[in-house]
Amino acid sequence: MMRKLKSIFIVGLIFFSGVIVGGALSSSATLRDVTTKAFGSGPGTVRKLLVQHAKDGLQLDEDQHQLFAQILTETGGELDAATKSVQPQIAAVLDRTELRLRQVLRPEQVGRFDGWMKTARERWARSASEGAVAKQR
Repeated sequence: MMRKLKSIFIVGLIFFSGVIVGGALSSSATLRDVTTKAFGSGPGTVRKLLVQHAKDGLQLDEDQHQLFAQILTETGGELDAATKSVQPQIAAVLDRTELRLRQVLRPEQVGRFDGWMKTARERWARSASEGAVAKQR
């Protein structure tokens, strides 16, 4: 009887551990996906997420939703224009930050970091160019 009880306890412990580990991995992957979608895709995606959050949180009707989206899009254009003059300074700060981050990495991590930075810069550039095209319409 004691062996059977011990076996059941061990199987239950293994199952419970699997649930804990699976939940942790799942939430980590979900958080990474959400973060990447929000901040890795550029300002346009951030604006869409803000509008969706406002729609859900404030229970906006369809007209309000459209106006929120329009206002945030116009604001994005105004912010782009306002930051044009400081863009070289911002780029210099980001470049210095990238160099500082690179110094923290081990040699085997640098390649992945470079790929990550290249992808992030391409997404932001693509988003900025899409924003410029949208302003022209």
